[in-house]
Parts: sequence; structure tokens; C-alpha cells
Amino acid sequence: MRQTEIIRLISVDAQAIFRAGIRHICCTFPDIEIVGEAGRSADALILCERLRPDLMLLDGAMPGALSLVAQMRQQYPAIRIIILVDQVEENALRRALQLGVVGYLLKHVDAFDLVQAIRSAAGGLLTIDPEVAAHAILTPDAGDSGDQEALSEREQAVLSLLLQGISNNAIAGRLNISPSTVKFHLRNIYSKLGVRSRAEALAVIYGQQHAAARPAPEPSTELLRLPSLALAV
Repeated sequence: MRQTEIIRLISVDAQAIFRAGIRHICCTFPDIEIVGEAGRSADALILCERLRPDLMLLDGAMPGALSLVAQMRQQYPAIRIIILVDQVEENALRRALQLGVVGYLLKHVDAFDLVQAIRSAAGGLLTIDPEVAAHAILTPDAGDSGDQEALSEREQAVLSLLLQGISNNAIAGRLNISPSTVKFHLRNIYSKLGVRSRAEALAVIYGQQHAAARPAPEPSTELLRLPSLALAV
């Protein structure tokens, strides 16, 4: 994000009426600026080349949406991507996370949560709609899931709560342990799964290879207090 703290984004959706809704929401917030709109993937790439936005809001149902994400990660890795979908499709969700999207939301998200997700993404947080997270967590793919079997019963309990978007302090309260003990368990979990952050842990649980497009900062000690699940990447 630039020094002016303005989040510059483009909206990519086949439906003009949906793009208009996004524009109407964002124009009421002084820190968010819609700098371009596109109804096709090819047009989105042209806009990214010309405008170099901070963020892209992308319709996940658009033909070639995930191919566009893959191309974006290759050509414009600094541009963060939030996908919006009408319904969850497991394989598409896993692939999107593998490709490094910073948000995955259902289109019926309310205006406040959408704006918070945009701000979170610009600040380096992975934000997932709670309905999406619950769906995916219930149906994990263990094809490439690190060393989950090495986790102790307590570590599995901590991981389960972590993936529900619960803060360290809340996990401590649920399990009747101290926050420092939660941090101790998290360090062990990350080590056993071979990851460095909450976001990478999430990706591993979903059976993904972690192909880091950028260095991951230290995980935050608290999750963002939103109805959506926000994880430090």
C-alpha cells in the first residue's frame, strides 16, 4: 500500500450490476479507490499492466478465473487478490489458496465486512468467509498435509480452534490453558507441519503445496476480530 494509505483496486466481474454495487460501496470510504473495472480476464490483465493497483476483487465464477489468478501471480505478484463466489467449490477454494489469494468471500457478504476484508488484504491478512472456512475445514484433503499425525491431542485441539478463526486468548480460555502455552503449542504445530504462519498452516490442512510468492512475516498473536476468518500471512 502506498504512502497515501489509499487502497487502489480494480473490480473484475462479468456482471456489470455487481461491479456497480462494489463501486457504490467503496466510493463511500476515503481510503479505498476503484481505479478500474473489467468484465473479462483479458481486460483485467490490461488494467493491471496500465494501473498497477494494490488489489483485485475477482468473480470466482468468471470463466478462466483461476487461470487469471495464476497468471497474475506470475506477472504481478505484488497485486493482492480477493475472490468472491456465490457458492463454495472445494477444488476451486484449494486451488485459489494454493495460488496465494488473500481473500475468499461469498458474494452475499455485507458492505462492512467486504471493506474490512479489503483493508485486511492490503495489510497482509488472509481473510476467509466463515461459511467458506467451516466448509473447507470439514472436508480437508490430506494428500499433502505435512506431519499432522505427529500432532499431540492437545496440539490438534489448538489447531482445530485456530482454523475456526479464534484468537490465542480465546483458545486459551476454551482449553483452560495460558496464552503463553497456546503460543508454545503453535510453535510446535508450525514446526511439525513445516510452516511459518497461520496462513501456511491453513494451506497445509487443505492439502496444498506452499509456494510462497513473498516472504511471510511473523504471525500475529491475535486474529482480526471480524465475522470472517482473518489470518496473518
